[in-house]
Amino acid sequence: MERMNEAKVHVFKLYKEYIEVLNITPPPLNFDDIKTIEKAFQSIYFADAKATRNRTTYPRTLSADLRKAFADLLLLMEGKDLIKDKEEASLLLKNGSTP
Repeated sequence: MERMNEAKVHVFKLYKEYIEVLNITPPPLNFDDIKTIEKAFQSIYFADAKATRNRTTYPRTLSADLRKAFADLLLLMEGKDLIKDKEEASLLLKNGSTP
């Protein structure tokens, strides 16, 4: 549960910075509704793709960081913690075991 809260805080901070940089007013995020999170994730992805296609300025690094944070949050909401899985796999490899 702690990882979920950390991910939500991270997404919130990056999302706030993102909307300030672009000076937009998107709908507020509802962290209890996975559909809202998915929509926000998709809108950022599509905005980045459109800016790339049109060769316009866009905060690409911020966008990439935000998309990573959204992906992490979505996976956590579905019960999958990649960071925990990587740590466990690393420990298994250190100890000479195979997963």
